[in-house]
Amino acid sequence: ISLAAGVALTWILFPGEIAIIVGVALASTALGTILPILRDAGELHTPFGRAIGAIGAVGEFGPLIAISLFLGGRDPGIESIVLLIFGVVAGLAIWLAFRMPRGAMHRAVNASLHTSGQFAIRVVFLILAALVALSIVLDLDLLLGAFAAGIVWRLLMRDARESDRRVVESKVEAVAFGFLVPVFFIYTGVTFDLASLMETPILLAVVPLVVILLFLVRGLPSMLAAPAGSTPRDRIAVALLGATGLPIIVAVTGIGVDEGILPSAAAAVLVGAGMLSVLLFPLIAMSLRGERKVTASAELEDDRA
Repeated sequence: ISLAAGVALTWILFPGEIAIIVGVALASTALGTILPILRDAGELHTPFGRAIGAIGAVGEFGPLIAISLFLGGRDPGIESIVLLIFGVVAGLAIWLAFRMPRGAMHRAVNASLHTSGQFAIRVVFLILAALVALSIVLDLDLLLGAFAAGIVWRLLMRDARESDRRVVESKVEAVAFGFLVPVFFIYTGVTFDLASLMETPILLAVVPLVVILLFLVRGLPSMLAAPAGSTPRDRIAVALLGATGLPIIVAVTGIGVDEGILPSAAAAVLVGAGMLSVLLFPLIAMSLRGERKVTASAELEDDRA
């Protein structure tokens, strides 16, 4: 719904490939930004948190598929074949993850969790490097390979104890949120074409309008996935978190500018709107939900699960 609405609204004013770029940008959700917020608020394992996780997964994976199909510089038919090849390889990796003897990976991981070997972290980055390299070789968006790598690792550790998974995830998060994510935001800030917005004040005024458009195109359809029994405040919070987007916006606008489809000023408007959505939407959403903390009993239930 979000993708169709975004493309349709843009097509009215700018028919052609630019409508696809803007539609993909408006249909995205910044799952990597939202998940840490939900976890810190104790919402990750609640029905609300699971719903947001599902919305975010679709809001990242769906646009990645659209980018690979329509914005790769090749015929959509050829892109479909290339995407199928990637799907077969990723599917084979997932199948191997399922076929791996239960406990084999966990024993190797546990043996090195607190040693200099750090086997688990090295395996994560090996899987990540392999699937990202495959994405680059096939001329697909590298985020698609990163997304598949996360699924493969999650399946490898599906039978591990919750406490072991938490230790590994905390180490991966230390690298991701302590180093890689800040680098991404620094890169986004350095490459952000603020000069174009300042030279044309009307474009600066358009940024808040695009933020509203993000809420309408991505946020309102996200309310359909709100958990049963959600209050109006909860549904609005779902809409706000669903409309939070930046990484895919940066990726798709970068492709548009590189291929000469999207003007740099238009890309700056979209990226600026994504920045504002990351700054404002989660803050308002979690204020509507109210502060929640993970209790000891909830943690115990997670360990048992």
